[in-house]
Amino acid sequence: MRRAGVLAVLALGLVPALAGCGSSSSSSSGTTTEKSGGGGGQKTIAGLSANDHGTKTVTKETEVELDDYYFEPTVIQGKAGQKVTLELKNEGKIEHNFTLAAQGIDKTLQPGEDAKVTVTIPASGAVSFYCKFHKSEGMAGALVVKGQSASGGMPGGTTTNNTTTGSYKGY
Repeated sequence: MRRAGVLAVLALGLVPALAGCGSSSSSSSGTTTEKSGGGGGQKTIAGLSANDHGTKTVTKETEVELDDYYFEPTVIQGKAGQKVTLELKNEGKIEHNFTLAAQGIDKTLQPGEDAKVTVTIPASGAVSFYCKFHKSEGMAGALVVKGQSASGGMPGGTTTNNTTTGSYKGY
């Protein structure tokens, strides 16, 4: 009888432990600690709904992960007019694409495939890029001029490609 009680107590102790294991795997999208507001949320960036996986300031070259329904980093910021080489890596399980229509770039990658493209940070504000196959699922991002109003509203908030700063209320 006493053994059954001990087993019942042990079994009840395992239930929360197992539940904790399950919840930690679902929070794996929070691995991008560079951005404000947590990981994996959605926000409007350069006029497009995007699955947010961080912001990165670049100089000459950077890696961009194309995964199933997001780009990481989602926002790439640099100096106005700066040319940047993006090392695109499809780490997803399906075909993805990097389209930057404003600069005539349209590159499709199969799972596991890599490619390089050269982009130009816009003269002001932000310009969007997206996966033409999964844009409606939030697979989008933007090139942004560091320090301008478009980049200032990004952490934890909404960013658009307009350059008017008077509409931002700061709450």
